[in-house]
Amino acid sequence: MAAMLAVTFIITAIFWQISLQWGRQAGFPVNALDIWKAVGMYNLPNLLVIVCVYGAVSLAFKSPLPAVPALILYAVYSNMGSWNEEGVYGYYGRPLAIMVRFPGSFLEIAPPPMAAVNQAALLLFSVILTGVCILLWKRRKVW
Repeated sequence: MAAMLAVTFIITAIFWQISLQWGRQAGFPVNALDIWKAVGMYNLPNLLVIVCVYGAVSLAFKSPLPAVPALILYAVYSNMGSWNEEGVYGYYGRPLAIMVRFPGSFLEIAPPPMAAVNQAALLLFSVILTGVCILLWKRRKVW
């Protein structure tokens, strides 16, 4: 998790600087904290769940190799679209999805309706998975 946090921080800092410099030059309203709030709300819970799923699958199978296909399937599930009640295909959000799609046009975006609830559910899911990892680790540990 620390390695992914470091990379996330570096990439966010680079884009933060670019948005401040070029956004103001282009005349866009730029709030310096918006990108950091978005990373905290949408990226950090997702990274935490990815680490927890990887740990739980690795501990369950006693090998890290099965965790890779499991995470690929989880990413595919999170990125799949669906049909709504009117028969329109789109990306409406899925429960416990690790990817959040923002509907709307460029510069006219709003978070999907279930994004905040989903991110809170991801945090709860990561706590549960951490508990599972602790139990698996204790069962395998030899005193």
